[in-house]
Amino acid sequence: MNEQIPPTVSVIVPLYNREKFLPQLYATLDAQTFKDFEVILIDDGSTDNTQQWLQEHSLAHGQDVIYRHQENAGPYVARNYGLSLAKGQYIAFQDSDDEWPNYHLDEFVKALDEHSDIDWLFGSLQRIDHDTKEIKESSNFIMADGSRHPFVSLLTEKRNAISVIVDENIKTVAIEHCVPGSTQCAIIRKSIFEKNVFDGSYRTAYDRFYAIKSVLQGHKFAFVDTTHQIYHIHDAHISLVAGASPEKAERSAKTMLRGYSSLLDLAHTKQEKLAIKKQLAKVNAWELSIALKDLGKLKASSSAMLEAWKLDPSNWRFAKSYLVSLLRLCLAPLGIKP
Repeated sequence: MNEQIPPTVSVIVPLYNREKFLPQLYATLDAQTFKDFEVILIDDGSTDNTQQWLQEHSLAHGQDVIYRHQENAGPYVARNYGLSLAKGQYIAFQDSDDEWPNYHLDEFVKALDEHSDIDWLFGSLQRIDHDTKEIKESSNFIMADGSRHPFVSLLTEKRNAISVIVDENIKTVAIEHCVPGSTQCAIIRKSIFEKNVFDGSYRTAYDRFYAIKSVLQGHKFAFVDTTHQIYHIHDAHISLVAGASPEKAERSAKTMLRGYSSLLDLAHTKQEKLAIKKQLAKVNAWELSIALKDLGKLKASSSAMLEAWKLDPSNWRFAKSYLVSLLRLCLAPLGIKP
């Protein structure tokens, strides 16, 4: 690649003790039919043989590979480091343990080149078991009850296969239901990151809030229905919460509360602020309070449920659950469970 001509896309990949996934990462990058991209690998203080493996291998089609090592600081600090090095006009994030279909970069670059008003273009995500390759979820655009995800059910302007969201309710829906297009199944204009980078103090889950913040800031979102990310489920995945220990569930809930609270400054309408408060109430009630109860922290559990009721006083389930938590707290010294 001519060093004087910047690449079209910068692919940023944080790495932390992912040596065993690196062959898969290189395979998915090498398979891309679009070749005008640079790869920025930020090693977040790995203690395995990640660096040695990378020194011994290279991409087949001559893409620029930039490797940097940093002291362990988390994936979002690593992404920000990658952004500071990126030369492409478009940014693509990938995790070392996931895959892209070979058309991912090609289709999205063509679409963004053609539609200059789109800032964030995403596709659907498919989840598979890493070991068996069994498909666990065909599309994250489809909810558990078979309905379509609310964010991709918003009013859109069709441009061939692309759906550009034009619905005035996009901000409230993003708060209430998140953006199903995670950063890894998207391509994003670099200009989005010129004023707003990731909050490096988060260790996980900030993708969700960065996407919502980008919606609240007025950036244009669009999507396609085809799969653009293959997400591998395995025991080492840091984002796994279901079935996790109460300690991890508590940490996750506190991260969610912090994330939703951070949106308040960007909410400008009563509807948007109410949506944030309801999300905070749900997390307090159904995540934090339950985790604290499982840890035996009954007083703190009751306080979290009370906070949920205060945030959403019209929700009778919060009131009922708060009373149950008080009863549990009173009966606990007697060894009685309500």
